[in-house]
Amino acid sequence: MTRSLRARIGTELVAAGCDGWCWAPPVGEEAAGVGVGADSQTSISSMYKVHLLAAFCLAVDRGLLNPLDAVTLSTDDGPVGTPGVGLFADPVTMSLRDLVRQMVVLSDSIAARVLQRRLPPGLVGEVVSLANLEDTTIVAPGTTESELPALPEDGSAASEAIRLLVSYPRVHQDPATYRSVSTPRQLCRLLDWIWTGPDLTGVSRAFARTVLGQQVWGHRIPSGFPAGGVRFHGKTGTIGPVRGEVSVVAVDEEAPIVVAVITRSARSGPNLAAADAAIGRIARLLVDELRMSR
Repeated sequence: MTRSLRARIGTELVAAGCDGWCWAPPVGEEAAGVGVGADSQTSISSMYKVHLLAAFCLAVDRGLLNPLDAVTLSTDDGPVGTPGVGLFADPVTMSLRDLVRQMVVLSDSIAARVLQRRLPPGLVGEVVSLANLEDTTIVAPGTTESELPALPEDGSAASEAIRLLVSYPRVHQDPATYRSVSTPRQLCRLLDWIWTGPDLTGVSRAFARTVLGQQVWGHRIPSGFPAGGVRFHGKTGTIGPVRGEVSVVAVDEEAPIVVAVITRSARSGPNLAAADAAIGRIARLLVDELRMSR
């Protein structure tokens, strides 16, 4: 990566009042990636739901789950007030595959908890192993505080972000969102595995791509790109001052590029538009760098 690109990324982070970490390789070409702090392990917040999506696809391919099975959800199943079923007044019934869609498209944490209960034991860990995500730990939704892994103690800024989240209001409603950790490189590697890996069938890969392409949030990575001619297949994550997204960015008639950008703002709040916009601009810088080098 050029010194100029590194400086421009730094400028975007400073202007938004953040520090951050990012990585972007062409799909299928991890060694050609560019980024800053690609191997920094930090909280991935709701991006852990991509790992659950992958585990669901693996379970369906192996005949362990029927995607057409009906499942009923209510606010009794998880944190009240969170997007999706957490806002509903009444129970709802949907197919298992639409439960997964609800989890990804709206980042529904209740859907994630219900899916986790349906997944065969150990399958999320198997996804982590198959995709070579050695610096990734996924905490199951609904895990109790006593079952959580030890906090990281390596002194890095990324690890400090995890430790600071412990005291953030409401995080203990859903420990999976702040204690699931990975790196920008390995978030990209997971999407690359979904796109190209040999462990999922073509049908499951297509389902995962479709669901990731239906995410309703367009205020982060997509915000840095033109309104037309570019498709996105991604998942955002937000917890306290930590904001991020991992997405496959597909420019028409060009090879797709997978991008992960995670930021930590100097302050917390429900609306940090500067940080959201910086994620889009940094993603654009990374994608343009790779496009110009091809």
